[in-house]
Amino acid sequence: KNGNGFFDWGDGTTYDGNWVDNQRSGKGTNRYADGDVYIGDWKDDIQDGKGIYKFRNGDVYEGDYIQGERTGEGIFRYAKGDKYTGQFKDGLRNGQGTFVWKNGDMYVGNWKDDLQNGHGKLSKKTGDIFEGEFRNGQVDGEVIIHYAKREGACIEETKEGKRFEGTYRNDQRDGKFVEKDRNGQVTARGTYENGKRFED
Repeated sequence: KNGNGFFDWGDGTTYDGNWVDNQRSGKGTNRYADGDVYIGDWKDDIQDGKGIYKFRNGDVYEGDYIQGERTGEGIFRYAKGDKYTGQFKDGLRNGQGTFVWKNGDMYVGNWKDDLQNGHGKLSKKTGDIFEGEFRNGQVDGEVIIHYAKREGACIEETKEGKRFEGTYRNDQRDGKFVEKDRNGQVTARGTYENGKRFED
């Protein structure tokens, strides 16, 4: 086959596009038996160049392909509402990228093998910002935390899993509080008055 043409493998997989020497090369649309669809560039029978991949679960990737893998710059929109814009390597988030969660949280920074690794900034929809080093998706080492002005009921948890449950008024702890360790055991309880602590 050479030039434009349509082929049906008989298992639900079809290709409609350009062929060179019986191989998919150039622009084409491949519909897979599982319901996924790829629209874009082909070279020597594999995805290579720019393309859009629509997964049957509703996820969509639009961006660069090298040798059949998502590699280069791209945008991945998740069906559940999350979105990643940035660099990919071998199908995974690698390099610089921005991830925006459906709930409004956003991470801007370095990625390695689909997880936050290296320097980054995590901005929570509450207004809190965590900036520093990340390792395998978790805050690692020194981190600068910028808190939004806190008001009302609040639960805070440290990296070690210690929890503070209480309330804030005018960005100061105020009212009854409970503190727990990572296992959920109560370690302290009492009252704050304008930021001053009184344990029971």
